[in-house]
Amino acid sequence: MDGDVGRVPRADDQSWSEAMILKKEGTRSSTRSRLRAGLLCAGAALALFAADASACVPTKLPMGVKGPGLCYGAETWPEPTLGGRTLEQQFDFYRTPSTTPTPLIVWAHPNGMSKALPQDSPMYQALVVPALRAGFSFASIEFRHPVANDALPNSDADPGVPHYDLAYALQFIRANADALNIDKRNVFFVGQSRGSLAVWTALQDDMRDPDSPNPVARQSTRVNAVYAVNAQTTYSGADFANRFLIPADRAKFTAAFNQQHPKHEQFGSAIGSVNAGVKADPPVRLIYDSPEVGRLLSLEEMSKRDPIHYPDFGPALCRAYALAFGSSAYCTYDADTRYEGDPIAAYAGYVDFFKRYIRPGTRSP
Repeated sequence: MDGDVGRVPRADDQSWSEAMILKKEGTRSSTRSRLRAGLLCAGAALALFAADASACVPTKLPMGVKGPGLCYGAETWPEPTLGGRTLEQQFDFYRTPSTTPTPLIVWAHPNGMSKALPQDSPMYQALVVPALRAGFSFASIEFRHPVANDALPNSDADPGVPHYDLAYALQFIRANADALNIDKRNVFFVGQSRGSLAVWTALQDDMRDPDSPNPVARQSTRVNAVYAVNAQTTYSGADFANRFLIPADRAKFTAAFNQQHPKHEQFGSAIGSVNAGVKADPPVRLIYDSPEVGRLLSLEEMSKRDPIHYPDFGPALCRAYALAFGSSAYCTYDADTRYEGDPIAAYAGYVDFFKRYIRPGTRSP
């Protein structure tokens, strides 16, 4: 895995990549709806008040709070992409100076990184600096992933894979909007690789329960727009095979993937979630650090590529957007080697993209 924050990390989900590539002997290893029910079952972890004392304790935040290690939930887990290091449902909050509520950018990191963004790192310069300069506050989330952490249950009450941490974090942050001085009408996702779970989360129906006695569960999980680098837009092995592999190799690939991942039916697909209805999905901007392939590949050809960050994930999602919305304006992508190893280039203009979707007016209650 790649933990170097000095460049765009080529994050490494081994459980996914082992099934994504059927290797020939002797070759090197490859590079790497229950929604609302899941949220309601995790109400204890979302509560504003004390949860499991052995873990991070989510409590109502004090006015003016900022800094690292703020709890949004009580789950802990050994993170396989960080050598089994124990992580918690926390977020780091970077407050922009303002006397009025500010828009918020929520960052979801790739594998090989945690939520920490050292100030001397290029990732901090690419992400946090332009956000604060433009008047956005910034939150970096620690979260579980449905594929990287598929051995974990979402909660004691919900045995499904952990899909919902980013949604939980959004709800907790919105419930504490006054303490954080954020405008909960203007919240945006930015993510990379593993963090493209932000794309999946943004394309789900709003998971809020307006009638819940829990003030956190009453909050929305929707965002205004999403910007993602090297995003996976489907976690389904069968969907990947049908979209990107030649017909002759699809069954073999899918069988291997499903054997590797017994919970594969729970993984989900952003592509299959696009909705242009009354509560339409938000605009998406996708960046990839290799050129679009534009044709179906054999397994042998795919084995020579990085399937985790496959550039054709982007156009596949944008085609689904164009079909649903009747326009290509809501989903755009760029796939080019100039982004490789350069977070400044990969995230250039991401805040300006979000500015286009600021909602003016009074904050929602």
